[in-house]
Amino acid sequence: MPINKLLLCSPNLVAAFIGSSLANAGRNSQILVCQPGASSWSVRAYDKCKLFEDMAFYRGKLYALTHDENLLVVNISQDPNTGDPQISQIGQVIKDDPTWSSVLIPDDDDTSTTDKKKLYLVESCGVLLMVRRKVCCRVVGKTVVAGQNEFEVFKADLENSRWVNVTTLGDDQIVFLGRPCSKAVSASQYGMPGDQIFFLDDVMENNKEYAYEEETTSVSVYDMRSAEVSSPLPMAWKHEMISATWLFPLD
Repeated sequence: MPINKLLLCSPNLVAAFIGSSLANAGRNSQILVCQPGASSWSVRAYDKCKLFEDMAFYRGKLYALTHDENLLVVNISQDPNTGDPQISQIGQVIKDDPTWSSVLIPDDDDTSTTDKKKLYLVESCGVLLMVRRKVCCRVVGKTVVAGQNEFEVFKADLENSRWVNVTTLGDDQIVFLGRPCSKAVSASQYGMPGDQIFFLDDVMENNKEYAYEEETTSVSVYDMRSAEVSSPLPMAWKHEMISATWLFPLD
């Protein structure tokens, strides 16, 4: 099974989640942990598998986000015999948002419209954020054509176990979203306007599920103030090529 995300949480802990992120394969999704350089992973094989969308290491704890927007905390302990990290318990800290729904709406005899959802976890200014990306799609026969992107941002209120909608990232914050890696940075540090989300068409399921209205770039920017999407880096790129990813300088 493919590794969807790999996190170096600390010098003694590496975490990953594996399995297809396609909905019909979601029951194969699992979280793994190990020490750097270890020859094997630790997994709670008897846990009920979930469709994981993302995970993040935040304030010394590992959090995982499911497709139905449940935020889970993954408690790590040490194997008493080997000293290796192991998952001792997975608990729910925020319940899903019941307001989300994806409905297939017929337009005419040949086409209909629907929305596809992608979720990301990222820390920004000491706050854990869930970014909900809605891809507006046209369904033509058996082909799903991905079009306009819309975004909503929520902060994790861990004390009250809820998601809180936020309308701004802040004037000095930029968030880069990607399936292998997401990160928030200071806009002024790089001389860029803030309150923007840079995102990639980087998810391998796109090659299987979607066709695209635009085939010119894998990089787009969503402006939180205007709710508009633009393409800052025109380039020759096709979705059948290898997935794009972000490369960040060392802090």
